[in-house]
Amino acid sequence: TVMSIPAALTDYPNIVRGGKIKVCREQKQLIELVDKRFYEESLFFDEKRFDAYMSYQKYFPFDLIPWEVFIFALHNCVFRNDGLPRWPTLAAIVGRGSGKNGFLSYENFCLLTPANGIRNYHIDTFATAEDQAKVSFDEIYEILESTPRLKKFFKWNKEVITSLQTGSEYRFKTSNAKTKDSGRQGKVDFDEVHQFENYKLINVATSGLGKKPHPRRTFITSDGYVREGPLDDLKRSGRDILSGIIDDNGMLPFMCRIESKEEIDDETAWVKAIPSLDYMPNLKAEVIRAYGDYK
Repeated sequence: TVMSIPAALTDYPNIVRGGKIKVCREQKQLIELVDKRFYEESLFFDEKRFDAYMSYQKYFPFDLIPWEVFIFALHNCVFRNDGLPRWPTLAAIVGRGSGKNGFLSYENFCLLTPANGIRNYHIDTFATAEDQAKVSFDEIYEILESTPRLKKFFKWNKEVITSLQTGSEYRFKTSNAKTKDSGRQGKVDFDEVHQFENYKLINVATSGLGKKPHPRRTFITSDGYVREGPLDDLKRSGRDILSGIIDDNGMLPFMCRIESKEEIDDETAWVKAIPSLDYMPNLKAEVIRAYGDYK
């Protein structure tokens, strides 16, 4: 049976199909792939859960934009008929300034709450440097500090944020963390994967997954200079999944890039790499400045 696909999952595809914004080939392939999966598999979109998650936007200084809503819904609210998440692994590879840490903060806040329905759904964000590992944690921390009514639902300090309703904890970790293999996480994140030189951290971080229901992982990164490391593997897998060369194995590859050297000089093509560009005038001004410096 083909389920009717709700607005949360069609808004972004419609923008792409309507040619309203420029996108790279990988974006078009992703939308085709998701369509195909919904058509061929019996998938369930948990609308009630999605609506509950979206209601938390009132606590955040930003609203999710269509591409974020799309991948959020697929990663967190679409389930197979055995009840497991259909896309437990999200890989978002986007240009700098796309708001990927804001997305991660939002996702993690949601998964700590009763809307997720899983107790002790602990979340760890890993990065090679502490200041990067803390970006999303600090964002949620600031929201909690400045929203008195959240005191009923959370307790927090500089190390851990805990939901009083679910017992779920959020922490940040780096490669030198002594307690990396705390295990029993519900979800692990890898922030700025392009800085990872090997799999040590990723292997240790994911070894605790699977002891809690609905284990998830989120990779968020811009491109970088470390070649033949985890990022290049992630990009290769992503492209192979999108091209139908390999099975997706639960991974959702959201990949944004400009497609040729010529496009660097075409201001209208930058949105292919930075999907938030048209929604954020400050960001656009910054990218124009960065381009000037690059020239």
